[in-house]
Amino acid sequence: MHLQEEQLNEIREMAKLFFSPDDIAMNIGMDPEEFRFEIHSGAGEIFSAFKQGWLQGEIPLRKSIARAAENGSNPAQLKMLDLKKESELKLEL
Repeated sequence: MHLQEEQLNEIREMAKLFFSPDDIAMNIGMDPEEFRFEIHSGAGEIFSAFKQGWLQGEIPLRKSIARAAENGSNPAQLKMLDLKKESELKLEL
């Protein structure tokens, strides 16, 4: 499936703000089931745009958690440990 650059930018922006795949699909005029299929395929321009947007939102969030952890926030430290464990599990696969 090929989308216009404007639609791909909208996917990035909405994913960056952690909108649900169904909300993004509705906003760009795409069938939600087809959109979810494209994301779960792990390939293609829709998956790439969604993943890029998600990471653009996730990076500053994790930086904020890391700063809080460095400043002694116990919940933030626990969250960083959870994120570390998640990454380690993905590396093992």
